Amino acid sequence: MKKLLVLTLVLVLVVALVAGCSSQNSQQQQQPQEQQNQQSEQPQQTALKDGTYYAENKEFDDHGWKGLVTVIVKDGKITNVFYDEINQEGKLKSFDPEYGPRMKEKSGITPLEAYPKLEQALVEKQKPEDVDAVAGATHSSDSFKNLAAEALKGSPVEAKDGLKNGLYKAAEADFDDHGWKAIAAVIVKDGKIQSAFFDEVNKDDGRYKLTDQEYAKNMEAKSGTTPAKAVEALTKSLIEKQNVEQVDAVTGATGTTAKYKDLMTKALSLAK
Repeated sequence: MKKLLVLTLVLVLVVALVAGCSSQNSQQQQQPQEQQNQQSEQPQQTALKDGTYYAENKEFDDHGWKGLVTVIVKDGKITNVFYDEINQEGKLKSFDPEYGPRMKEKSGITPLEAYPKLEQALVEKQKPEDVDAVAGATHSSDSFKNLAAEALKGSPVEAKDGLKNGLYKAAEADFDDHGWKAIAAVIVKDGKIQSAFFDEVNKDDGRYKLTDQEYAKNMEAKSGTTPAKAVEALTKSLIEKQNVEQVDAVTGATGTTAKYKDLMTKALSLAK
């Protein structure tokens, strides 16, 4: 009787152990499946569609500026980004020779220094939300990230008359032998060149050539014109003719004319 009881208890223990192992194995097999189901339920990041995306703030801020951004996508990756802020007079902040020094004094950086950092960061990280704010340019950083995200949520810009609406920029890679580097920007609206901007920045102190009175005086004495007069004439010709190749050269400003046409050609090539 005792032997029977012992055998019964042993049998019960064996059955319990087998059942426990089976249940554990079942749970282990079920857990990866549940994890797979959860992973499959998570939204996958949608690849960006190739094209040009553009957005601008609807309203000017309290200081009279609003942001503009163009994002170009190729092969599913962000390859070019252009950002700036424009005021009600149609002046771009990075080309404003008065705004830059004031901002530099207060925050240690200028728009011409801050914007390329933001643009390059988006190209590197591919997501607006991953872009770090630039020290001294918090407001512009927030505006940039919000606008870039808004632009990428929309549809690519369709070309009209051969050009896509947006802000496009170009700059010389290096400073020349005299310490100057040319920068250019163009805004396209309704397939037309609406406005164009050009200047040269000094390597040593960041001053703009168009407002350098000493440079203008010396140039005018030698050639009969100034950088500001030359750029004004070149820009007027570009907007009237809507074709860089047809822009009239300015007498006495051969170097400025060559740089202007070269950079505008590069900027507008990205609008096609």
